[in-house]
Amino acid sequence: MPAESIYVSIIIAVKNHGIDLYTTMESLKVSQAVLSYEVIIVDEGSVDGCCDFLMNYRFDHPVKRIKGEPGVSARHLGAAHACGKYLIFCGSHLYYEDHWMERLLAPVISGQSDSVSPLFVRSEHSQHIPQQEIKGLLGRIRRYPAPQGERGEIPWLSWECFAISRDKYHELGGLEEDFFGKEMETAEFSLRTWLLGGSCCLVPEVTLVQVLRKNFPYDDSLEKWGRDLLTLAYLHFGSSLISACETLVQEVPSAWASEIHELKERTRTHRENYSDRRIYDDAWFYERFGIEA
Repeated sequence: MPAESIYVSIIIAVKNHGIDLYTTMESLKVSQAVLSYEVIIVDEGSVDGCCDFLMNYRFDHPVKRIKGEPGVSARHLGAAHACGKYLIFCGSHLYYEDHWMERLLAPVISGQSDSVSPLFVRSEHSQHIPQQEIKGLLGRIRRYPAPQGERGEIPWLSWECFAISRDKYHELGGLEEDFFGKEMETAEFSLRTWLLGGSCCLVPEVTLVQVLRKNFPYDDSLEKWGRDLLTLAYLHFGSSLISACETLVQEVPSAWASEIHELKERTRTHRENYSDRRIYDDAWFYERFGIEA
């Protein structure tokens, strides 16, 4: 398929995802779609062989396998290799319904929203994976999708699946580097989208099925939320919300509380760049969505 005819690039970053990637690709294979698309798999150094099946995998659309680079956002790297006019970033444990792609992208293609995410339902076959209960801002991010504003607007896109045009993605500067987890990486991109004058919306007409499994070696990126939360705060927030995030991190046993000064220095240049381009400030954002400092 010529690159110029590809309409959508589906980008999936994986690291030791066991059988998840295979089942996701099989679901994608049988789901009906009108739009032409490619799939870009970014392997972040898997040692469990989860990508090996791609060597001889039969798929009706182009599939690219890319090796991740240390210190570089895997999904941003995938976007750099994308040919599609529209980008869809997906997790590796999703089951798709027919024509999900067209319905998800409809608000972006029509100009009603800059970026969108669907609803999710957890499969009964999912394993129970304990997760630390966190309050404050991080707790609100994890309670996706909430709260909704006008016209289905949401403060945070889902890291499991969100879509945006390739031009808008690059205009916003793409996904930030230096995040451990996809969750906070996506939250920062969502916040930046709003502050730079864009919008994020929910598409309730699309529901994807999550099948969650605990794979080995275990992915502990979600447990490193403290450093990621502070990175987001130092990039965009004012003093009151920064203090709230620092307090939250310091209340929970974490190695990252000692790195506050280093993180502030590391994010300084990007913070200044985003501040110069802002249409709105962070106070406008958390007032709009009822987010308390």
